[in-house]
Amino acid sequence: MTIGAPGGVLSGLASALSFGIGDFAGGLASRRSSGLAVAAVAQLVGTLSLAGLVAFLRPGLPDAGSLAIGAAAGLSGAVGVAALYAAMAAGAMGLVASVSGAGAVTVPLLVGVFLLNQSVHLLQAIGVACAAAAILAAGGASRGSASRRALWLALLAALGFGFWYALLDRAAAGSGPWALFTSRLAGSSSLLALAAVRGGLATLRSSWRLALLSGLADMGGNILYVQARALLALGLAAALSGIYPLFTMILARFILRERLPRLGLAGVGLALVAIILISAG
Repeated sequence: MTIGAPGGVLSGLASALSFGIGDFAGGLASRRSSGLAVAAVAQLVGTLSLAGLVAFLRPGLPDAGSLAIGAAAGLSGAVGVAALYAAMAAGAMGLVASVSGAGAVTVPLLVGVFLLNQSVHLLQAIGVACAAAAILAAGGASRGSASRRALWLALLAALGFGFWYALLDRAAAGSGPWALFTSRLAGSSSLLALAAVRGGLATLRSSWRLALLSGLADMGGNILYVQARALLALGLAAALSGIYPLFTMILARFILRERLPRLGLAGVGLALVAIILISAG
């Protein structure tokens, strides 16, 4: 272990904690207000932060292709965030976060295998199997129409986040900071427009602080992940950061008294294993 490794591990775990807090705050806000409006505020915080970063770094002008792919990634990410918060408003937060998190790391891997002819390592293949088992366990633990709706929304969130990762990876090859900023700008703009049309912004009076916390925690998680990545190997940093659903589940358990059946706990465990194996592989 290098000198910087302990600090990298702490940064990775702090990143997971920050992401977990962000998801919990966003989910809790969505139980009180419009999930679209909450997602819009959270994304807007990231957009403003990235605007400041781009102004500070002053990267070279990007090509139009990178901007277009970045915008497409942003729309996909917007679907993911909106679906995630809607799922958390309807179902168990820990289970929703775990299923969406496992799916989000599985989708880019499958895109690479089937569309880009990339190879997959054994650990990653086992991780995909664990993700599938986690979804089946979550389905078995979902009783009632609200829980089943939450599961379907969690899967939609996984697709949205997964394609966000895959598209942003392509866009960042041309211009990383600009691609990320364009992604957040497209995502926050679309969510704000939808929330305004549907009248959801007015519902934020009772939960705007939670929505703001969600956005700030998400940006904090990204910053801490970058710090962990600078000190650790990519796989280890991603695996540590990827256990954020565990913190979401812990917060839901102690603050909301949320309890999961054994099958649901098994689903969470399998999802966390899937995230770690796919990220570290």
